[in-house]
Amino acid sequence: MGGGAGGNFGNTYGRRTIYNGTTKSAALKNVNQLPQNIRKSTKSFFKGSSNNYNNYSIVKNKNGTYTVTMENPGRVPGSKAVYYKIIDGDGKTIRVYKETFDPKGNLVHRKEK
Repeated sequence: MGGGAGGNFGNTYGRRTIYNGTTKSAALKNVNQLPQNIRKSTKSFFKGSSNNYNNYSIVKNKNGTYTVTMENPGRVPGSKAVYYKIIDGDGKTIRVYKETFDPKGNLVHRKEK
């Protein structure tokens, strides 16, 4: 990733990916390499998934918060649900929600958890 003006990362609007993985076991294994303040919250979020989930990621946002995501492939081929957890710099949960997408990639609905 390249640095942009004002310390932003190129084409990421100030976001920086700090973890990307495809399995629950790998995501849980890598929790200990995350910043100390978000480990507990991230681990509990990932533990709530089944082994069917994929595409686990953690992004540090420009404002100091973290966006933790995981994907659950849908029963209809190509559909999916993406779960989000927003964590502040102190490790406190700000928001948890789910977005459901149809096979064409259209947002079907967003639900607060």
